[in-house]
Amino acid sequence: MRSLLNTLRLMLKELRAIRRDRVMAVLILYVFTVATWMVANAASTEIRDLAVAVVDEDRSPLSHRLTDAIRPPLFQEAPVLSPEAAAAAQLEGRYVLVLSIPPDFERDLRSGHAPKLMLLVDATAMAQAGNGATFLQQLLADELQDYADPGGHGTAPVDVVFRNRFNPNLTATWFTSVMQLMNNVTILTLILSGAAMIREREQGTIEHVLVMPVRPHEIVLSKILASGLVILLASVASLVTVIHWGLGVPLTNSLGLYVLGAAVYVVAVGSIGLLLATFTRNMGQFGLLVIPVIIVMLLLSGGVTPLESMPDWMQAVIRTVSPAPHFVAFAQSVLYRDAGFAQVAGELLRMAAMAALALSVVLVRFRKVLSG
Repeated sequence: MRSLLNTLRLMLKELRAIRRDRVMAVLILYVFTVATWMVANAASTEIRDLAVAVVDEDRSPLSHRLTDAIRPPLFQEAPVLSPEAAAAAQLEGRYVLVLSIPPDFERDLRSGHAPKLMLLVDATAMAQAGNGATFLQQLLADELQDYADPGGHGTAPVDVVFRNRFNPNLTATWFTSVMQLMNNVTILTLILSGAAMIREREQGTIEHVLVMPVRPHEIVLSKILASGLVILLASVASLVTVIHWGLGVPLTNSLGLYVLGAAVYVVAVGSIGLLLATFTRNMGQFGLLVIPVIIVMLLLSGGVTPLESMPDWMQAVIRTVSPAPHFVAFAQSVLYRDAGFAQVAGELLRMAAMAALALSVVLVRFRKVLSG
């Protein structure tokens, strides 16, 4: 009981220090509101109002029909240009896609020949080029199929029906906003927990703490719990207000389960941040050390690129040394798929094991630093 009271008192001290640090308070507010909103809306890979031009050398009813089919909201109204004007416009970057319809296209199609449409793609715009070309190809195929079989009387051997689950409209904001929230939790937990230790050293107050009747594990726990509590409350508030109310992303009924998993995760990441701080003497050194750790944790978490696209050995390594991929998998299951405790118990246990291991290493390292 005495140890618990000491930890709570030290935790209150850390919370007061965070409250007095106005720069950190503004950073937390900005990251969980403005930054989350901007990334969710600006980093979208959805196809909307894509610039397309048409080179119509056929001038037939079918070519006009294909041109008229290119319309909002996926594409902008497609102007008809000459081959030279279209090439110059794409060279200037004004059109991502240029559809070229050859002469006598409709006549050759009616004659049973196999005429070809040429689609020129500006591949420097990777996401728009790939997704836009796929959407336009499907649109043209549907129009040509309807032209060849107006009543739809042709019978296909297989009728494949797609139904998108968990994100029926394929809205990128639903994914990017939540993944940005996960990244914010990782970054700020690492920085805030490590900064708590560095602040004590730079201000010379660590000596005052050491002469108090407290033990090393109480100091470590207070710093991790204080920073974790601030980040946890800020992330839940951002999830409800910015992501759910502001961006319109639906939330499942498992918010309480998410809070449990996020609490375990911030303890694990906070322990890592505090461990890094024990190897540095000032904020400059800590910043240089924490930046590559943040980059690796974010890029290999599965929130930026799928883990399945990485080599098997890298997947095994990152799942062993980092809690980030387990938290991303946990958050996606809970917030998107409304998974219950049974479905995410494995990820929770892995994060808890990593948190216990990281906390044990921090305690050993922290005692060595104090004795030194």
